[in-house]
Amino acid sequence: MVKNKILFLLGPIAATSLSLTEFSTASAAFAAFVIVLYIYLLRIKMIAFVVVAIIFFVRSESIILSNVSVLTGEESEINGIVTEGPFTNGNRAQLTMKINKKEYALVNVTLKHSSDVKLLRNYSPGISCSVKGKLEAPSPSINFQAFDYSRYLKTKRIHWIQETTLSDLKCKNIELSPGNIIKNWRHYGIQRINDYFPFDLKGMAAALIFGERHFLDPDIEEKYQKLGLIHLLAVSGLHVGLVSGVLYYGLLRLGITKQRAEIVLLMVMPVYIIAAGGAPSVIRAASMVIIFLLLKKINMKQKSFDLLTYLAAGLIFINPYFLLHIGFQLSFTVSGAILLSWKIFQQVNAFFMSFIVTIVAQLAALPIILFHFHEFSILSFVLNFIFIPFITFIVLPFSFILFAVSFLFPYYIAYLSLPFEYAIKASHYILEILSSWNGLQVVSGKPSIFILWCLSFCLYWMFYNLDTKSFHSNTIWSITLIIGVVVIQCIYPYFNKYGYVTILDVGQGDSVVIELPYRQGVYLIDAGGVLQFSNKDWQENSNPYDPGKKIVVPFLKSKGITALDKLIITHGHVDHYGGAYAVAEEFKVKQLLYGEGRNFNKEEKDFLNFIDNLNIPLQLVKSGDSWEAGQSKFQFLLPEGNEMTGNDRSIVFRSEMGGASWLFTGDLEEEGEKKLLTKYPHLRADMLKVGHHGSNTSTTDPFVEQLKSKMAFISAGRCNQFAHPHKETLKTLKAHHIQVFRTDKQGAVEVAFHNNQLIKVKKAVSNPIEVSCN
Repeated sequence: MVKNKILFLLGPIAATSLSLTEFSTASAAFAAFVIVLYIYLLRIKMIAFVVVAIIFFVRSESIILSNVSVLTGEESEINGIVTEGPFTNGNRAQLTMKINKKEYALVNVTLKHSSDVKLLRNYSPGISCSVKGKLEAPSPSINFQAFDYSRYLKTKRIHWIQETTLSDLKCKNIELSPGNIIKNWRHYGIQRINDYFPFDLKGMAAALIFGERHFLDPDIEEKYQKLGLIHLLAVSGLHVGLVSGVLYYGLLRLGITKQRAEIVLLMVMPVYIIAAGGAPSVIRAASMVIIFLLLKKINMKQKSFDLLTYLAAGLIFINPYFLLHIGFQLSFTVSGAILLSWKIFQQVNAFFMSFIVTIVAQLAALPIILFHFHEFSILSFVLNFIFIPFITFIVLPFSFILFAVSFLFPYYIAYLSLPFEYAIKASHYILEILSSWNGLQVVSGKPSIFILWCLSFCLYWMFYNLDTKSFHSNTIWSITLIIGVVVIQCIYPYFNKYGYVTILDVGQGDSVVIELPYRQGVYLIDAGGVLQFSNKDWQENSNPYDPGKKIVVPFLKSKGITALDKLIITHGHVDHYGGAYAVAEEFKVKQLLYGEGRNFNKEEKDFLNFIDNLNIPLQLVKSGDSWEAGQSKFQFLLPEGNEMTGNDRSIVFRSEMGGASWLFTGDLEEEGEKKLLTKYPHLRADMLKVGHHGSNTSTTDPFVEQLKSKMAFISAGRCNQFAHPHKETLKTLKAHHIQVFRTDKQGAVEVAFHNNQLIKVKKAVSNPIEVSCN
C-alpha cells in the first residue's frame, strides 16, 4: 500500500533529520510523531521499520563524524584537483578543488588584468593545481532566517575558502578518469555556449543543457524564483525524458534493436547525470529510467511510486546531506504527488491534465516553498501551465539544436537564433512585468514547524484520497484545510502580542526593523548599502552585492511583512539608503521619512526622485515631529531643519517601546551630540543605537554619561576599512558599564518586548565571530 511506503520513508527521514540537526527540538518532535504513527498504524511491522530507521541514523552519524577538515587554517599552500569551474564573474573567479579523499576547498581568484580572463580558460575540471593564499573559514549565518552558507558548504564537504590571485595558482596536466573526462566535456560545452550564444540565450541554454546557472542574469533568475518557475531552470524529469526519448526513438529509426537501444540508454544515463551537473533532480529522473530498464530486463514489474520511495531512501542512505537539499525535497515531493494523483489525470483530456498536473505540483511544493522562500505567487498556477510547455517543447529542444549547430556553423549562431532570441526576450519581459505585481505575491513569513506539519498532513491526506478514492468529498475538505492553514500562517503576526526591534547585520551600514505588537506598526530605519566604484567593463560583476536585496528584503519576508508603515532614512549616505531601492520595489511603503535640511546632494535627489516615481509619500521631518502607535511613542529630536547634508543632519529620534526608552542616532557625530544635549538636557535612553558605526568621532563620554544607557548596539562590517568600532568608543561604553552588542561579532540582534517589559535579547551568532583582518 502507498501508506506503508510513505511510512517506511518517514523513518529514515526522521532518523537522518535527528542526526543532521543535532537533535533539534523540531527533529526530535518529528521523530516522536513518526514513532506514534508506527505504533498506531503498523503495530506488527513497527520493529522492522524502527530497525531501518536506526540503520539510517547510524549511517548519518558516520557521515557527519567523518565530515571534518584535515587542515588547520594555517596552511599557506594547498594542492588538489579541480572538480568544478572555474567560473568567472568580472574580476573574480571561483573554482572547487578536491584536496583529499573526503574534503574539498573553495578557491576565490582575484583577476588583476583583462588578460587573466583569457588565461583562466586554460583551466578545467580534472586539472591538478597548487594554490598559495589565505585560508578562511566560511562565516555562519549572521542574520535571522538567513541562508546558512557555511552549512551549505559543509554539506559539500567544503570547510575552507582560499583567497588567491592567478599568479599564485599553478596547475599542470589533467588527471584522467571517467568522471574527470565527462566533467571536462561539460566544461568545454559550457564555454562553447558562452562563446557563441547571444547574451540573452547563453544563460538559459547553459542551465537547461548542463544545469549551470552561472551565466544566467541574476535579475531574470530572481523573477523565475519569485513567480514559482525556478524549477524550470533545473535539469529534471522533463529534460531527462526528452533526452532519453529522442535518443531511444532515434536509435530505433536508425535500425537499432530495442534491446540494444536500451543498453545504450543504460550507458548514457550515468554520463548524463554528471554532464548535467549531478543535481538531485537529474539524479532522480535518470535513476528512475535506469531502474525501469533494468527491471524490464529481468521481467519484473514494480509500481512507480514504490520505486520512487526506495530511490529516495537509497539516496539518503548514500548521502544524508541530500535531505537538506531543496532540489531533492522538491523533486521527490512533486514527483510523488503526481504519481499519487494519476487516477485523476486518466479521467480528463490532455489539456485539462496539463492544468491539473500544474496544480498538483504547485500544491505539493507549497510547504517547501514557504519554508525556504517565505512567499509564493498566485500567478504561479497559471504561469506554470503556460511556461512548462514553452520551456519543454520550444526552449529546451532549440537549445540542444543550437548547441549542436555551434559545432558545424559557429559563426552563424547569432543569425540562426534570432527568432528564438526574440521569443526568450519577450517571455522574460512578460515575467518582469508580472513580477512587479506585488499584490499577487502571498508573503507568509517563515512557517513554524507546527504549521509545516499541519500543511504537510493536509496535503498527504489530499493525495492519499486522490490515490485511493479518486476525487472524493474528503479531498474537498483537505483542500479547504490547506487554504485555512496558509491563511492562519499569514494572519498570525496580527495576533502576536510580542514586539521586536532587530538590528540587522548589513555589513558596514545600518538597518533596524521595528515591529510593534499585533502589527500595530512596522518601521524600517535605513536599509544598508554599498558604495559602488566604477570599473572597466571586464571587471564588472554581474551580480554586485546589495544588502537591501540580499539581507533586508529576505528578512522582512521571513517575518511575513508585506508593507512598511514608515521607511526612515536617517541621512544621505549610501550605506544607509542604498538598500532602500530594493526594499521600495518589493514592498508597499506607506511613507518615507527624511531629514529636513538646507541642501541635498545629487545622490540624495536621485534617491528621492526614485521614491517619488514609485508614488511613495515623502515627509521631511525635524525636531518636534512625533507619532504614536498602540502603546509606543516616537519623537524626532534632530535635525532642526537648517543643517547641511551629511552625518550631522542625521535623523535622531527617541521612542518608548516595551517599557524602555530607545535612542536611534544615525551617523550623528560629536557636534551633533553637543547640540542634542544642549537642546534636551534631561535626555535619557535605556537602549542606545550607537552613532556612526562606533566611530571615535561620536559616542563621546559626556553624551554617554547623560543617557545612562543599559545596552548599546553597534552596526559595523567585519574588517571594514575604517576599523569601526574604534577602541575609544568601546572603552567609553565599558567605562559606563553598558552591555554592548556588535553586528560584526554577533551578527543580527533581536530584542523582544511585551507590554512594559523586555523579554529577551537574541543574537544570530551565539559565539562571537573572530576574523583576522590582516
